[in-house]
Amino acid sequence: MKKTLFATAIFAALSGMAQAETSVTLYGLIDTGVGYQRIKGDNYHESKVGMANGVSSGSRWGLRGAEDLGDGWSTRFQLESGFDPSTGKRADDDRMFNYGAWVGLAHDRYGDLRLGRQYTVGKTYGNALELASWKDMGMGATFKASDNYQFSNLVNYYTPTWQGFQAGVGYSFDADDSNRFKTAANNRALSLGLKYEQGPLLAVATWDQLRLAEPIEGSSGRPQAVQLGASYDFEVFKVSAGWSRQRNGYVGLDGGDPDNLGRNLGPAAFARGGTVNAWLLGASMPVGHGTVVAQWSLARPDWKWEDGSTARNAQLVTLGYTYNLSPRTTLYAFAGYASNYTLDNQFDPGHSHTSRFGTGISHRF
Repeated sequence: MKKTLFATAIFAALSGMAQAETSVTLYGLIDTGVGYQRIKGDNYHESKVGMANGVSSGSRWGLRGAEDLGDGWSTRFQLESGFDPSTGKRADDDRMFNYGAWVGLAHDRYGDLRLGRQYTVGKTYGNALELASWKDMGMGATFKASDNYQFSNLVNYYTPTWQGFQAGVGYSFDADDSNRFKTAANNRALSLGLKYEQGPLLAVATWDQLRLAEPIEGSSGRPQAVQLGASYDFEVFKVSAGWSRQRNGYVGLDGGDPDNLGRNLGPAAFARGGTVNAWLLGASMPVGHGTVVAQWSLARPDWKWEDGSTARNAQLVTLGYTYNLSPRTTLYAFAGYASNYTLDNQFDPGHSHTSRFGTGISHRF
């Protein structure tokens, strides 16, 4: 007992010394629930029920901190790892900190520079428009440049905020860890963004491009994505709207590989010059201790499948309710429907339709 008390005292003393020089915060989010899913397509039908991880927001834990260097300068860092609370397994077997691992310097007058694995500027700004982040059915399902993806070997710079405006630029020397230190043979990524946030108004514009070191046959090897959108909080309700144009495959390499191209660019017809125009509308309204959230998105492809049929428009719609038990604990329930769209590979020529219902609990610490 005495040894335990002594060790506790030493740890507390060391922690106090460390805090005098820098601040370090352990944080996290645990989100798990139960869901039902039904998928029906041409000659295909599947339904399943069970536990689901990260239904409202992906479960994760992390460390972040800062050190005051004087004269307005500070060092900042973040380490973040995803996990599955239903099994205890980490989300990525190859990485300890798959969501983020970066360090940087910041100054109120000169901006914020970050180096390491992190979100792109396009993802960070674009995703701020989302009101309903239900797993696989949120904004990132059709606006893939705002999906939950990260790039390695990424340098991001964010300007100081001036009268509500902030700009960001990011460049990855090796987006998917293909051949580090051999830049000419790496998949490189560029991300630009502009954000305006003043009071209840938020407006964003982003542009992303991925340069594939080895383009697939028949493609330019330059996936691109443009995003424009705004949201406004009227207090009694909030609305959000966005538009995106994606070309030559998904810039985040996060769109599945239904045609076995060896990349997660999406369908072959898309990667070989196709375009997807996407629209998003969302609304939320406080009700009691919680909030009703509704979101709709449409993705319109411009290509034909190998059998000559025209790719159909894909639509996703969700309706949900979140109830705050406390500032850190939330109960939720939602229903979602996706047409002509699979949650894994998108734009299914088999005309798949997916229905999903879920409920769960989310706790932040």
